[in-house]
Amino acid sequence: MKLIDLQKNDIFKITDLDEVCDHVKGRLLALGADKKSIAQVLHKGFFGPIEIEINNSKIAIGRKMAKKIGVKKLSCPLLDK
Repeated sequence: MKLIDLQKNDIFKITDLDEVCDHVKGRLLALGADKKSIAQVLHKGFFGPIEIEINNSKIAIGRKMAKKIGVKKLSCPLLDK
């Protein structure tokens, strides 16, 4: 599954950054977004970037890059109300 496939409020874990270019991968790693990171989709509209929160930082990721970031969707019973 890729980041682009998630919806607003989905909780996920990054599983694959192999397709991401080195520059963007370096920026993500500098912000603490590694393969063990758990994050949440804050905003995903029909157009424009996808906003996520990871390690108390908000990041906007372009849709082309979101198609390259592998994720695993997690369920959180506390948010399923």
